[in-house]
Amino acid sequence: MSNHNNSSVETFNRFVEERYRDLINKMSELINALAGDDKQNKVSKAKIAFEASNSLSQALAVRDRPQWLQPISNTLQNYINHNGHQNVGNELINTIGLFYGAATNHKWAFDFSDDKGFDFDGVFKKYESESQIPMLFDKIVEILEKIVKCEQLDSRKIIVSLEKIIATLKKNRDGSYFSMMASWNFAITYLKNVAWNALLEIPGLNVLVNSLRETLDETNKEMEKLNSNMQDDLHKQLHAEFPVLKYNALPIPKQIALTNDSVVDVDVTPAGGPGS
Repeated sequence: MSNHNNSSVETFNRFVEERYRDLINKMSELINALAGDDKQNKVSKAKIAFEASNSLSQALAVRDRPQWLQPISNTLQNYINHNGHQNVGNELINTIGLFYGAATNHKWAFDFSDDKGFDFDGVFKKYESESQIPMLFDKIVEILEKIVKCEQLDSRKIIVSLEKIIATLKKNRDGSYFSMMASWNFAITYLKNVAWNALLEIPGLNVLVNSLRETLDETNKEMEKLNSNMQDDLHKQLHAEFPVLKYNALPIPKQIALTNDSVVDVDVTPAGGPGS
């Protein structure tokens, strides 16, 4: 690499580092504001932090954007759009708790080679962060954990099977495209072949099982949307069809058929909804 290029790289690194440090400082100021009672100050600090996150994001190629950046930016925007409402305020605090440590410890490492290969996971992370899939994985885990704790479920085999699904979804929630898709396929297949019929036979689980099925169906649709977005993005980069990402929606188990007509299930409040 020539001296001129070395100089350009150093300039770029300083440019990114300045915007990164600015975001970290603005986030620190926001955290201090969130600990107080001045709502307008909180919203004002959130706007400043959001502008800093946008500035950093725009300075980076998609493949160079760290995984923590988009979730923080999205939650800041949501907080601003709702003028600091308590529910989105709690969401903002939770998001900061999840990603602030990774943000403050981030080390930049850019690839300035001439390699023009596809950044497959970079494209995946971009669209995954814009999707509902991480939240839906969490909701599936939440419902399965409630089912495992139900006294009506007394089959050790089924409990162990559900615990395997829970652990797999948790472990691969923030993984690569392959690990996420593999864990999703595993969860659906294992549920359908090992646990579903047994769960249908327990009347006390009607509400949870129906809620689980609805969440699985919603996740299936989000998976299809994610793959479609990735397909379109890679298609634009390649200027030709990219056949690898053809997603075939998985067969979701059927909705529970009540054997007692007097039993009427009520909807389960979605995670993050009213009363949660």
